[in-house]
Amino acid sequence: MSALLEIKELGVARPGSAQPELERFSLTLKAGETVVLLGEAGSGKDAVLRLLNGERGDGASGTIRFSEGEARPASRRPRAPFRIAYLPSVGSLPFSPASSVAAQLVRIVARKLDCPRGAARAELLGALSRLSGAPSFDLLDCPPARLDDVSMSWGLLAAACAAAPSLMLCDHPFIDISPAAAQALTNALRAEQERLGFAILYAARGPQTVARIGGRTIILRHGRIVEENDAAHLIGGQTHAYTQALFRALPQGVTDKPPRPGARGEPLLQVQGLVLQPDPKRKTQRTRDQLSFELRRGASLALIGENGSGRRALMRAVLGLERKPGRILFDAVDLNLLSETMTLRLRRRVAFVTSNDDALDPRMTLWDTVDEPLRAHLQLSRDLTAGYRDAALKRVGLASHDGRRPVAMLSPFDKRRLLVARAIVGAPLLVVVDEPLRGLDAVAQTTMRDLLADFRIEQQSAFLVITSDFAVAQALADEAMVFDGGRVVERGPIRAMLENPRESVTKALIAAAAFHPSTSSG
Repeated sequence: MSALLEIKELGVARPGSAQPELERFSLTLKAGETVVLLGEAGSGKDAVLRLLNGERGDGASGTIRFSEGEARPASRRPRAPFRIAYLPSVGSLPFSPASSVAAQLVRIVARKLDCPRGAARAELLGALSRLSGAPSFDLLDCPPARLDDVSMSWGLLAAACAAAPSLMLCDHPFIDISPAAAQALTNALRAEQERLGFAILYAARGPQTVARIGGRTIILRHGRIVEENDAAHLIGGQTHAYTQALFRALPQGVTDKPPRPGARGEPLLQVQGLVLQPDPKRKTQRTRDQLSFELRRGASLALIGENGSGRRALMRAVLGLERKPGRILFDAVDLNLLSETMTLRLRRRVAFVTSNDDALDPRMTLWDTVDEPLRAHLQLSRDLTAGYRDAALKRVGLASHDGRRPVAMLSPFDKRRLLVARAIVGAPLLVVVDEPLRGLDAVAQTTMRDLLADFRIEQQSAFLVITSDFAVAQALADEAMVFDGGRVVERGPIRAMLENPRESVTKALIAAAAFHPSTSSG
């Protein structure tokens, strides 16, 4: 079979740096084949997709050749004799807030097919109907603010498939959503690939993608290829040290580590008869809808479920942000009896580590961000404050950074580490950890997971872990509650759930976090 795409000795200069973004990269891609470019941010994989997606190759060398066409210098904008579709992540594609998602997707399809919007709408409707699990066109016909990331990801996939491409460029498309949703979308992508016969070039930050989609995998680091093999061989064993570091982000299995001793302290958090979704028609709520549990000092509890399952509703109630029927005691104080001012003071003993970049003030410096919890609780001298701050920054690996640098200039990984430093220095009673690994590359995920696990052991703070990923829950917690439809459907030790899940929701979440190489060879 002739090659659909040939790249030879591709190099891309990095502005202002002697280190190139990409160096001597070569690739042959056949029709219907799947190739994953795996590496952390700055590895060079993004440069390949940029050039193939039609951007000018200023500072690029080497050649790009499509099908039987002419081999063009990479510095010239490549022109393919066939249609190329681009599938980004929701977070990287700025939807206009003034127009519905469906209307914007129709415009994308119309531009790609060079057809009237009526015809593009029909093609998008057809693509949505073929994708098992995709929302309807009517559901997408609303502003982006009213849609979740999973629904918009389905819409982007439908728009890309509606273009009937020969080559699909996947730019980290499912990085910001749960493992279960990412698996469903990947399955739909592979089904469309089998139906239409297009090739896939997939840029990924973590080995989870390799396990889901299969195919041939090229490992990139600092712009160079360090290893290449099919997915099954790479998951079974890696030869290069960097590849081994990437694949350490995969779950290690339920029996690999002994269980941690249970916390024996006094209850820090007591929830009694809480109703997450009250029924306004009932004066008293049904017993099955009432939630009661305790979280002891130093213990860790994972709240596992998909978006909208009720996990964050519980978190908001625990923090006094929303009033719900029932009783919540935090550090032996009934939150329902506190004024707003007292609730705010109590909330200062809670730290947050999230995947939301907006959790930090972008105008503040690193030093001010870590100093703030100390100023809120204690009246310390400047020298003592600086000492605690510097120790916290050292523990998370940020000691070498300029402390006067504004938060806005940090990478997403550094912002997560700064959140951990801020939590450490504040000596919180409770740490709320909300999807802490989402969106990070594999090496950063491993680092964050180890940081949080060490923090929990050393500081003995209680952890409330909000996640849709059983692998994250297993790394950071011992007990779990599985949520679905505003109710807890299963609870108990995570080890027992992994070995013998009872509910279908639990089984689906565990299956999405389990890594079995895809049988698709591309």
